Amino acid sequence: MFKKKKMKNILILAPHPDDESVGLSVFIKRKKEEGCKITIFFLTNGVISKNEMWFWERNKYEKFLQKRLNEMKNSLKFFKIKDYFLQNIPSRNLHSNILKTFSVIQNIIGKKPIDSIFVPAYEGGHQDHDVANFIASKFKKKINVFEYSEYHNYGDKVHSNSFINNTGNETVLEFDQNEALYKKHALSIYNSEKKNLNYIDIKREVYRPIFRYNYDSVPHKGKLFYKRFGFFSWHPRVDSSDPKEVCKIISKFKNLDEI
Repeated sequence: MFKKKKMKNILILAPHPDDESVGLSVFIKRKKEEGCKITIFFLTNGVISKNEMWFWERNKYEKFLQKRLNEMKNSLKFFKIKDYFLQNIPSRNLHSNILKTFSVIQNIIGKKPIDSIFVPAYEGGHQDHDVANFIASKFKKKINVFEYSEYHNYGDKVHSNSFINNTGNETVLEFDQNEALYKKHALSIYNSEKKNLNYIDIKREVYRPIFRYNYDSVPHKGKLFYKRFGFFSWHPRVDSSDPKEVCKIISKFKNLDEI
């Protein structure tokens, strides 16, 4: 059951380095000003596996990875966050590391006085976001779990920082001019993702208590955001995974909170 109480120690689950900026830049700023302690757990390193890259780029894998990790460190410095964890697994591989990730989160909240967890919404923005939402949902009996919207393709139209369906429990952070500039700067730190972040709203952020999803079904009808360019499935930048298969993998861990 969700318990209303003041946030003091927050754990942000960022499936990739940049999700903290996309979904929670101004949230982090405001909470830090309130004196909250924030820990970020980066669930993947944000770079696809070497095997998924063009064969002529594979020898540059370490260079790509180091660039993303340097951006992550610069982001942490910008937000003045010293407490973080990084799970060094490739992007698009969280579904293969569900139990491992669950165990790490268990360990973090066992050692730190975490009172709130924040995770991306189950909205089809990225398969790692959806898997992360499922994992976080397994902690809601013990701790307050919130979800934040990043982006989705509901109705075959790209949306950012707005949920597919509102429940009435949303907290909307409307930005003033300085906060909009703050968000813009936070996003600019991830220069390697520049082309992917130009659709992100710099006017507001939104979060709410995690919704009770049916993880056996894909997040919404129509094409999910990460399947928008499915006809280019051969391209490394396009996720060739089948969302229904991701759901099948998730369903194998339905009783995860009982372990």
